[in-house]
Amino acid sequence: MSKKSKNRYISLSPEELYNRTKNILINKYYNIFLNTMKWKNLTREEEEYVMRKFWAEGKIAAFDFKKLDMLGFAPYGIQGYGYLDVPTDVILVNERNTPGIPSNTLKVDKDVVLGYYQRNHKPVSMVVDYYVERMAQIDLVINTNLLVHQMPFLVGIGTDTGDKATAQNIINKVLAGETVIFASLEELKNVQTLVTNTPYIIDKLYSFRNNLESELLTYLGVDNSQIDVDKLAVDQINANNQLINSNAKGYENELKKFCKKIKEVLGYDVDVETTTEVVMSVHQDMDHSRSNMEDKNETGGTL
Repeated sequence: MSKKSKNRYISLSPEELYNRTKNILINKYYNIFLNTMKWKNLTREEEEYVMRKFWAEGKIAAFDFKKLDMLGFAPYGIQGYGYLDVPTDVILVNERNTPGIPSNTLKVDKDVVLGYYQRNHKPVSMVVDYYVERMAQIDLVINTNLLVHQMPFLVGIGTDTGDKATAQNIINKVLAGETVIFASLEELKNVQTLVTNTPYIIDKLYSFRNNLESELLTYLGVDNSQIDVDKLAVDQINANNQLINSNAKGYENELKKFCKKIKEVLGYDVDVETTTEVVMSVHQDMDHSRSNMEDKNETGGTL
């Protein structure tokens, strides 16, 4: 490994390293998010476009793309609300100036169907960004702690050549593991060492980071193995598992409502289902492990 590649992160400014770390994490969780849902009767490009809009905007409009005789998707701007604060009229946003996308005001549930990923209609990225920013900050502190612990002993010696030889001899004995080293007081006086007393906190930082990632994966409806189940009570584990299942099912339900409306209003048959498996509950007398298959088999498929 070249010296340049080995130290490539040291040459970056804290801001550059933070932004690079954050971008890596965002791409990681974006890919996880894309893999949480499987669409039926959509092309790969359509599926990725829809999920990308749910990630960035939390919503999307489906319409009858008559010019191409196909189901179309686009962002939208709201032009009117009903008395229950529900959009009644929208205008599609033609991001690429694509011919055939309607430019007039459309009636919701008549000309166009609105879909959301979450019941609060907010972008998924809004929550992900919060956790990613905190994890990136922790990663930078971990990186700094690693660099500090690479700091060697700083040895101060006199200017005489003999002082240096004496110091080297003493240090060699220390590094060789000798427990008792004999040297004159004059020799010891000419050797002074500076040792960094920075505490080792990487384990604590890493644990904190794992907890943040666990919360984020739970929010995405993904089973997380970051939690140290041996340190949690059964009730805590089950509460976390229930939240994971609730989130995953909640997202799937919102999307299925969208698909049902598309079928009723626009006549296109589209469906979706979550790819995440249900996280099982655990019992007090069983091993606190994410792998519950043995217990599940023994009870005939129930826990």
